[in-house]
Amino acid sequence: MLKFSGIKKSFKGVEVLHGVSFEIADGSVTAIVGENGAGKSTLMKILCGVHTDYSGEIFIDDQKVTFRNPKEAKDCGISIIHQELSCFPDLTVAENIYIGNEPVNKIGFINFSKLARDSEKILKEFKFPYPSNIKIKNLSVGWQQVVEIVHALSKDAKIIIFDEPTSALTENEIKILFEKIRILKQSGKAVIFISHRFEEIYDIADDIIVLRDGNFIGKYDVKDISRSELIKKMVGKELLETKQNKAARSDEVIFKVNNLNVFKKDKKVLSGITFNLRKGEILGLAGLLGSGKTELLKFLFGEFRASHTGEILLNNEEFKPKSAIHSLKKNIFYLSKDRKAEGIFAGLDLINNSIISVLDNYSSFGFLSERKIHSLVMNQLKMLNLKFNSLHQPIQTLSGGNQQKVLISRGMLTNPCIMLLDEPTRGIDIGAKEEIYNLVKELSTKGISFIISTSEIPELLKICDRVLVLYNGAPTAVLNTKETDTKNILHYTFNQQEEYA
Repeated sequence: MLKFSGIKKSFKGVEVLHGVSFEIADGSVTAIVGENGAGKSTLMKILCGVHTDYSGEIFIDDQKVTFRNPKEAKDCGISIIHQELSCFPDLTVAENIYIGNEPVNKIGFINFSKLARDSEKILKEFKFPYPSNIKIKNLSVGWQQVVEIVHALSKDAKIIIFDEPTSALTENEIKILFEKIRILKQSGKAVIFISHRFEEIYDIADDIIVLRDGNFIGKYDVKDISRSELIKKMVGKELLETKQNKAARSDEVIFKVNNLNVFKKDKKVLSGITFNLRKGEILGLAGLLGSGKTELLKFLFGEFRASHTGEILLNNEEFKPKSAIHSLKKNIFYLSKDRKAEGIFAGLDLINNSIISVLDNYSSFGFLSERKIHSLVMNQLKMLNLKFNSLHQPIQTLSGGNQQKVLISRGMLTNPCIMLLDEPTRGIDIGAKEEIYNLVKELSTKGISFIISTSEIPELLKICDRVLVLYNGAPTAVLNTKETDTKNILHYTFNQQEEYA
C-alpha cells in the first residue's frame, strides 16, 4: 500500500534523512523503531504533508503522491495520532473528534445533536467517563490522548499512523486500543505503530522497521528478531543495563506525609495519603488513569491549588505547598508529564530552557553571567549525552527525548533535595531511558530523593525502592520492589486494598 523511495530531508543544510526506502503492506501493523532523533517523526511528517521540501518519492497503491499540505494527505486517506497532543483546548470533545468532518443538516449547519451522539458512541467503547460536551482543556493528558485516538479512528483512513499513542494510557486503555488496531488490520488498513515500548511492539506488530541516525537499517518479521538484536540495531552497539545501586539506603526521613486529604471545589481529590520518603530513596507511584498520581505530585509542588488537611513535614519542619517558587526555594523540583504545555519554553533556546528556574543564582545586579552559565549548561547537557548543535538552538528543534533531557538538566541545576518526576521517560527511546535510569540511580546515591510516577510497571520495579499504589485518589498499598512483582502491583491498582505503613 505504501512505499518510500530514497527519501532525503534537511534542516538548515543538515541532512537528517539519508535516502530512506522501504515498503508497507495493507492489512498489516508495521512498527517503526529507533532512538530519539533517528528520523521517525520527520518521515511521518513528510508522509502527512507537514514537510514538503524533501527529495525522493512516495507511492500509495502504486501511484506517486506529492502532498502540499496535511489536508491533501488526509484526503488521500492518511490519518495520524501525534506524539505531542494537538487538540483544540477550548473546543468540546465532540468538536475535536469531528473537526473538519462535522455532520451537517439539510441547510448546511452543523448537526450538534448528531455530533454528540456519534461521539459518545465511539467514546463509550473506550469507557470515557465524561460527557462529549466537556472542553478538552478540562481533561487530563491521558484522556486527551484517548480523544486524539478517537479522532483518528473516526475517519475512513486507509493508512493510520500511531506515534507513541500509549504514552499517557493505562493498561486497560492500551488493551482497548490494541483491540481496535487488530480490527483495522483485519479490514485491510495499513497501520504504522511508533513506540519505544518493546512489549507493545512484540504484542501488536507484524513487521519492524529500524531507523538509525536518519538511515534505514532493515525490515524484520517480529518473530525473527530478538529484543537484544533489535536494541543493537537501533543503537548500533550493545546497550549497558541500568547500574544497580548498591549503596545502603539512609534511614533518615526527609519528607513525611500523614493522612493528607486534598479538596478542590468541595470535591475530595486525594484521600488519606500517608508515606515517608527517606534520604536518597526512590519512591514510585502506580495507579490507573485518574488515580491521583499527577494531582499528588502537583499538590506537593504547589501547582495544584486546593485546600487540604493532614500533615506534611520537610526535614522535620512543617511544609505547606504554596507555589512553584516556594517549593524551588525549598529545593523541591517538579517535572510535568505534559512536556509541551508545562515543560519547555518553546520560544527559548537550550541554554535559557536549562537555567530558567535558577536565574537568580547566576545573575549580578540584574545581569546574567553568560560565560559561567554557558560552561555550566554545556557540562550538564554533555553529561546527559544530549544531541545538539548549539546551546542557542531553539528547543523545538530537538526530538522529544532530547527535550526531556534539557528539562531534567533544569531540575539538576536547582540543586534539589527532592525531585518529583511525572512520567519522566514518556516518549523516550530505550537508550535514553537507560541513561535516565542510571542518572536517577546515581543522583540517589548522592542523597537526592525521588518520587516518580509512571504508567510502566516494569520501570517502577527496575528503579524504585518502594511503590505507593493509588486508586481513585486513595492509597491501596506501599510495596517493597524487592518483594513484589507486576501482577501484585496490578492487583492493588484495581482497588484490592491492604493495611499498609
